Amino acid sequence: MKSSPQAQQLSRESIAQAALRLADHVGIENVSMRKLAAELGVTAMALYRYYGSVDEIQVAALALAFTEVDTHPIPGELWSDTIRRTTSSIREMYLNHSTAHLHTVESTGADPGMEEHTQRVYKLHEEQGIPAPILRKAWRIIDAYLGGFILGETDELQHRSRFPHEETAETWRETAAGAYSEETFHDGIEIIIAGIRAMAEPDPCDWHTPEDPR
Repeated sequence: MKSSPQAQQLSRESIAQAALRLADHVGIENVSMRKLAAELGVTAMALYRYYGSVDEIQVAALALAFTEVDTHPIPGELWSDTIRRTTSSIREMYLNHSTAHLHTVESTGADPGMEEHTQRVYKLHEEQGIPAPILRKAWRIIDAYLGGFILGETDELQHRSRFPHEETAETWRETAAGAYSEETFHDGIEIIIAGIRAMAEPDPCDWHTPEDPR
C-alpha cells in the first residue's frame, strides 16, 4: 500500500510539532496515539517507529515548547538580567500554551530535548563566569520556584477562567490575579537574585556575558 504524503514526511520533530498543536486545543493529557495519528493522517503504529510511548511524545512536545524560551546570549548582559530574562521567557512560554497544560508533563532535565534547554541556560551563565557551585545551587532554587509558581498560576487560570480554548493567551493573563500576578512573579525572582548575591559573598558577582560571546 502506498504511504500517504503525511506518512512520508513523518519525523520525530513533525510528530512533536503536531502533538504540541493538538495539546493547545485539547490539553496534553488528552493527546493519545490515536488522536495524534488522526491529526497526522497516519496509523498509530506509524508513530511507534519514532516514539516508544505517548509519554515520550508528550515530553518531546514540552521540549519543543522550551525552544521558544529566550536563551540567546546578549553581549555585556549582567547575570541577574539574564536570570530575569530567561525566567520571564519560561513563564511566557507556559502562558502562551496555557490550554496545553504542559506543567502536567512528567519530565526530568535528563530527557532528550529538555537536557538541551538546560545546557543552553547553563552555557549562558558559564560564559558569564558564575562559579559552578553557585550556578548549580541557583538554578535548583529557580527551578523549584518556577515549578511551584507556574503550577499555581496555571491552576488559578483553569479554575477562574470561563473562556474557551480559542481565547488568546492575553485573555488568560488578565484572569490571573492575587498571588499569581506578574508583579509577584518578578518579586520572587528579585528575592532569589538577592539570595544568590548573599550566597556568593564576598564575591562581587560581577558576572556578565562576554562582549564577543562564542
